[in-house]
Amino acid sequence: MPDLVSARPRRNRDDDGNVRVVAEIEDSVPLWFSVAPDDEELLAERADHVAVALLLPAMRYGRDLRVGGAVTDSLLHRLNHDLQSLVRVVHPNYHAITVTADETLPAGAAPAGVATGFSGGVDSFATLTEYASSTGVPPALRVTHLLNNNVGAHGDGGRTLWRKRFDALQPVAADLGLPFIRVDSNIDEHYPRMGFMQTVTFRNAAVMHLLGGGIGRSYHASEGTFRNLRMPPPHGDIGLAGAMTFPLLSTPALTVESTSSGMSRIERTLALVGGPYARYLDVCIDADPDRTTNCSQCWKCMRTMLTLEIAGSLDEFIPEVFVRAPYERRRSQYYAELLSSSEPNDTELVEFGDINGWRWGPVARGRAAARRATRWARDLARSVR
Repeated sequence: MPDLVSARPRRNRDDDGNVRVVAEIEDSVPLWFSVAPDDEELLAERADHVAVALLLPAMRYGRDLRVGGAVTDSLLHRLNHDLQSLVRVVHPNYHAITVTADETLPAGAAPAGVATGFSGGVDSFATLTEYASSTGVPPALRVTHLLNNNVGAHGDGGRTLWRKRFDALQPVAADLGLPFIRVDSNIDEHYPRMGFMQTVTFRNAAVMHLLGGGIGRSYHASEGTFRNLRMPPPHGDIGLAGAMTFPLLSTPALTVESTSSGMSRIERTLALVGGPYARYLDVCIDADPDRTTNCSQCWKCMRTMLTLEIAGSLDEFIPEVFVRAPYERRRSQYYAELLSSSEPNDTELVEFGDINGWRWGPVARGRAAARRATRWARDLARSVR
């Protein structure tokens, strides 16, 4: 395969006046990220973000990566060694490649800014609570900037849904007195046939390196608790290896951290009960940009609502955050999906229900057993093939 080659990043203005950092890619569309004009001071001069953004596509298709511009020497070393080893444990079909840059430089001084992504989800609220709104956080660790990135998480709703979600969360940032940075990108175009959850760590880390001119530390809410860390993660979900991946994506000038692994998803969910920001909770995967509440029937809504119901706190979130009717229509089916699942957050929820005397019912247990048997037969057939 030919090398994947990027040009030195350059800046221009888009039609809305935003500052766009563009790296031309040979035989492909340019890779770009953009921020509002007031946030230009956060942008880094180096091409570290390009190297991070393109590593997985290059490995997926077995193409050596040549990055235009300057890349931090320690990051380039890790991109060629431990990071690739970790990625190939998660994705055995990915290829070992060579990553080079026009220029390598040692890291400079770390900027003072501390950022965390804020999407309104359970995990991002947990990080926000620990590092922004709680007392006793050392000044060097306290969040100074909130980020909302468009890196492919919004499905068919795309940019419209992302902007609406951003606008809905602005009151939280205003209440905390923190700048809320909106980072747009077309990075998703560079991940063909590569799932979001299988690449999310690198997509968001690329944004942090983009902002390395003003941000020296960044927090990324982990998907689960420490006990669920595993290699390889189930279903290639590289986010479950965040505690191992993010340090390898750091440099002396930018510390990238996974946070909140000391809390289970259940604990993070229940921490919102009675809190001032509960009404802003947005966990839904429905890509309809016109929705005004969580859909209350997708798997993320179902998991969150069931957690709250088992704890006796669901009423607090209805009707402003969730709607009861869609949830109740799908609840029996969801029980069977949950009881048959081996996904760590699902098994934790089943344990939580059992501890609290939740009645799953014989029908749900029977359906769950049938689902497990079908999955076992399918996996056996694949292994034989």
